[in-house]
Amino acid sequence: MGAADTSGRAALPGTTPRATIAPAHTAPATTPPSTDPQASTADGVAHDALSSEVPVSAARRALRLVVIAVAYYVGARLGLGLSLVGNDVTPLWPPTGVAVAALVVMGRSYWPAIAVAALAVNLPISATPLAAVVTAVGNTLAPVLAVTLLRRVGFRRELDRRRDAIAIVFLGALASMLVSATIGSVTLVVSGSIATSQLAAAWAVWWTGDAMGVLAVAPFLLCLPLFWEQRRWPLRQWLEGATVIVAATAVIAAASLTRLPVLFLALPVLGWAAWRLQLRGAAPAALIAALLATWSAAHMIGPFKGMTLVEQMVTLQSFNACVALTSFFLSAMVSERLQTAAALSAAASELESRVERRTAQLSAANTRLVQEIQERSEAQELLSHEEARAQREHQIAETLQRSLLPDRLPDVPGVALAARYVPATADVQVGGDWYDVVQLPGGLLGLAIGDVAGHGLPAAATMVQVRMALRAYALQDPSPPAVMRGVHQLVSQLPVPEMVTLTYLVFDPATRRLRWSSAGHPPALTVVDGVGTFLGGALSPPVGVTADSTFTEASAELPPGATLLLYTDGLIERRGVSLADGLGRLEREAAAAPADDGLEALCERLLRIFLDEEHIEDDVAILAMRPAPAVEGELDVRLPAEARNLVQVRSSLRRWLRESAVSEEDVNEVLVACGEACANVVQHAYSESSAGELVVEARLDGEALELRVRDRGHWRPAAERGGGWGLQLMRALMDDVAIEQSPAGTQVRLRRNVRLGRTS
Repeated sequence: MGAADTSGRAALPGTTPRATIAPAHTAPATTPPSTDPQASTADGVAHDALSSEVPVSAARRALRLVVIAVAYYVGARLGLGLSLVGNDVTPLWPPTGVAVAALVVMGRSYWPAIAVAALAVNLPISATPLAAVVTAVGNTLAPVLAVTLLRRVGFRRELDRRRDAIAIVFLGALASMLVSATIGSVTLVVSGSIATSQLAAAWAVWWTGDAMGVLAVAPFLLCLPLFWEQRRWPLRQWLEGATVIVAATAVIAAASLTRLPVLFLALPVLGWAAWRLQLRGAAPAALIAALLATWSAAHMIGPFKGMTLVEQMVTLQSFNACVALTSFFLSAMVSERLQTAAALSAAASELESRVERRTAQLSAANTRLVQEIQERSEAQELLSHEEARAQREHQIAETLQRSLLPDRLPDVPGVALAARYVPATADVQVGGDWYDVVQLPGGLLGLAIGDVAGHGLPAAATMVQVRMALRAYALQDPSPPAVMRGVHQLVSQLPVPEMVTLTYLVFDPATRRLRWSSAGHPPALTVVDGVGTFLGGALSPPVGVTADSTFTEASAELPPGATLLLYTDGLIERRGVSLADGLGRLEREAAAAPADDGLEALCERLLRIFLDEEHIEDDVAILAMRPAPAVEGELDVRLPAEARNLVQVRSSLRRWLRESAVSEEDVNEVLVACGEACANVVQHAYSESSAGELVVEARLDGEALELRVRDRGHWRPAAERGGGWGLQLMRALMDDVAIEQSPAGTQVRLRRNVRLGRTS
């Protein structure tokens, strides 16, 4: 059999050492020395071939290749010299340690040196050149695989962490060397160097020898660069290191020469080296222990005398494994502890520096704060007058706003009304949006909505003037063009810097005819049977903007049950959204509202959909009106017994009679008779200090019409100034008149047969 592969296997012809791949996190050979005794390369940084980190000249690279190959070859010859049986079995194969250390430090690109040296070692001892080549391939792949695995797990060649010690033992030695042992032992069988029955023993010896080469030799070679990369040892540490080496040599030599089983005495010395000197002391001591024990086994002296080959292998490998694990694990634990202590010390120092800097910053900030407080106090005094003035202005604006908007909408028989006003969520909550409902002569109803651009006291003051002027002009002449001209002339004379938009409409509940005129305001919306339509026509610029005071009107009939919606631009305008989109959305949402919902629910729905409760950019005003559906059945009108409401009663009764197809001649006479009865209630039923309720009820049974005019008061005595013609007039116009008085009030019942068909 050829020379044994130093993996502790039977070295058969063609058995050659193996090479390794540089592990991850190894520092390049050119890394400058660190002044920190625990300095190491950063986690996760792989140092592969030096050429990938620092450019290396071709001559220097060639020199390194030669040095690696020579070291590998020399290690192989030394390993063969430790054979236990002739030249066949060696328990320690140093070339694997040389290969792993070289590839870790210099990089995996130096694997050709390992391959050439392995082939040179195996050619003389292999059965055939092919067997030598195959064995050399296995000897090269194993170190390359070891370094690759180490690199994957973040191995650092300083061996200053427990994870590094675990990695080199289980990945670098035990796992990776399976490759070389398997290829080498199988090659021996195939080449005929050993019998098939010897395969298991050859594989075990080969694998053990290679693994021990990695555990004993590689850490020693890896610790050598640390002597100039890390902090230099003082003379005291050099003396302590020399003492450790001498003690380890003496103890292990004595234990190796005596037949007593006292090899374990080397462990305390190795622990001392790892604790005090870490890897730079533990690696040389472990190598000495492994070499002396292997030399004793090879010469069969001391505790190995008289043992069989198997006993020698078990004893030696157990000792070498304990030496490696004890040295490297303890060294790594101490290094981690020192690193933690150093990090804590550095952190404490940094914290102290930061505290000092922060204290200085806080002191400076405190000085600036005192100055700012003084300046702010002075500024506060200067601003106090402005704040008081602003507060007064805000209170005045709020008062004007309350006076601008109606306290309540009027009760108009046959017409439902609803309104909402939502101020903008700004510092000044008073804006220029407003609405109004005016009861006009002849039973007409005026509706207005407008917007004075801007906020604050000027806008509120302008609103008040425009609203009051519109009411006055509407009572004088309810025609939309006439009212718009009057408002236009007023605004033209006012110092109003902002625009004033306005829409004014007149609605006749009796005919359901709607007339309107608009000055720069968004168009009114009507919803009929779920279909929305904007009222066009009669458009003009905002009032007071131009010298032209010409206004026109447009008209339309509002069907029973239709909804009229007036609004200001705050409801539909949004930043980044076109006005057409806002109008289209309003039309869709208003038309989608349930038909049986009241106007109050409609207003709430629109505000909920269109406004953001957290932020309202502009004021919003909404005014909605809905004529009652076509009359079916009885009429029931209830109003305060006030003279101004008589026109509303007359208008409601006229509409009901016409919709019931009563002839025009009968309508006029019934209106006169009912008017006389209602006037008596207003004049006699209640005291001057309080006004009660006036109730008018009507029903039509075929051609028989019955009216009831009721009150809940006590009639005052008739004045001695004539009169009494009202009762006579009622009896002249109606077929039957009955008056019923009781403590609960008075009821006047009027009956008449009428003609149907609307003929005059």
